[in-house]
Amino acid sequence: MYIYIPQEILQLLLFPKELLSIPNYKYFINFIWCLLVTEGKKTTRNIYRYCFFYKKHLASWERFLSKNQWDCMGIMKQLFYKLLELFPDSFIVHGALLLAYDTSLIAKNSEKILGIQKWNNHSGNADKGEYIIGHHWGILGLIGSFLSKRFLCFPLIFWLISGKSNPCQWICDTNGIAKPMNFWNNVHAALFQFADWACKYTVRVVVDAYFSNKSFIQPLLDRENPIHVITKLKSNAVGYLDPEKPKTKKQGRPRKKGQKVKILNLIKTEPTQLVSVCLYGEIKTIEVVVKDLLLLDLDRKVRVVVAKIGSSVTALISTDMTLTPAQIIEIYSARFSIEVAIRDMKQHLGLGDYQHQSLLPTFRFVHLVAVAYSIGKIALLKYSNSSWLHTYDNQGDTPWTSELSFKRLRICLRRFSLEKLVFSKTALDQEVEKNTSVKDAILSIAS
Repeated sequence: MYIYIPQEILQLLLFPKELLSIPNYKYFINFIWCLLVTEGKKTTRNIYRYCFFYKKHLASWERFLSKNQWDCMGIMKQLFYKLLELFPDSFIVHGALLLAYDTSLIAKNSEKILGIQKWNNHSGNADKGEYIIGHHWGILGLIGSFLSKRFLCFPLIFWLISGKSNPCQWICDTNGIAKPMNFWNNVHAALFQFADWACKYTVRVVVDAYFSNKSFIQPLLDRENPIHVITKLKSNAVGYLDPEKPKTKKQGRPRKKGQKVKILNLIKTEPTQLVSVCLYGEIKTIEVVVKDLLLLDLDRKVRVVVAKIGSSVTALISTDMTLTPAQIIEIYSARFSIEVAIRDMKQHLGLGDYQHQSLLPTFRFVHLVAVAYSIGKIALLKYSNSSWLHTYDNQGDTPWTSELSFKRLRICLRRFSLEKLVFSKTALDQEVEKNTSVKDAILSIAS
């Protein structure tokens, strides 16, 4: 049955083989292939229909997600190690592994699905209404630098976020007392899970301005091996300068904080410097102010970089004091890659197409989507010159305009499988020109 899948894809999918039984491994291979190839909704029923070379009953596919014994997080851990093995230098960004964390709302119509809650719609799309009924996912991804400083994010861990009204997750302290998990507990759980996988590496995480608060940052710094944070400050953020030393010694404890300042105003009151930064593949010169300040009620100073780009002023912070201003700006610009990854998983791999009424198959489905995303990106990065990924010189706006396009990958995989299906026993040595033209015509129409 594997003749319909390119050999390079099969080699990439060997990483979890020791974690799965033989039947589960076959389901795993075919499920990933179907996610990459299927058009439209990626429901279990459509996966069952598309997998023509591994005909099992629909109930068997459903049992693979809901009842069969296999460790989803174990597979994601092995995927992380596989990524490091394939691209050992790409994932070390300025001396450490770089993570990105973001959230995504997935609307659902059925009230029978567990974990469905009502959420404010922050997308800015008025057509979706003020509220969204569905799941709120926290997504943790690993960022790497590829193709001349182009950042790509590989999602690894999904956690379902529960709302305040109906909490469905709990946390126990050392005394065995349970309390509902809040949002920050959920984020920390994903980060600590990854830190256990990458125990010998230094880890940093980049997040947007919503996470610039003590509840998120302080627990990460209190660890034996701190997870450093790079984030954007809100426009009203304030900090404290170093206190002035009194000329004569006074009674009482010395002051820890000096004058209170608005962070964005530092660009006007402090001396600036020019730095060259690689932003989105281009070298730009930016005017910045750099100061180490106390802010957000943290127990230590952080490095503040106030950057002026055109007429806009942005303030970034890093808890890692070894980073330069240019590195901090570059790392924060890499955060956008997780938004691109989430968009691609929704548009091309059906991240929101699950229809399961229990959480286990839902949890497994979204992680399989993340595996399919990673396998697709790896194939496009490493095997772009393979014969089955050959592209034609089409004119105009085509799927081939991007070298990392999932549409390109899908069409090439469909052509490969159709070629094996239709021309597996054809002797192309005879009447070469005729057979080649017929093959190309059929494959072009079918794909």
